[in-house]
Amino acid sequence: MKPDILVKMTRGVYYPGNHLGKNKDLEELVTEGLLERMQGSLFCGSDNQAPYCLTDEGCREKRKNNV
Repeated sequence: MKPDILVKMTRGVYYPGNHLGKNKDLEELVTEGLLERMQGSLFCGSDNQAPYCLTDEGCREKRKNNV
């Protein structure tokens, strides 16, 4: 699951959580320090979820796994 989420992401871009995966998986990546969760929302309506961004550690993990 971790590589699937990291594949979708680019450094410096915030993605709404519902476009990346399950909340449980996203929170595990936040706990591991691979993703950063931004408070608030960029969208309204059904996409009204907190956005996530790769951390420096997440970028290193992505490169390390050649994802």
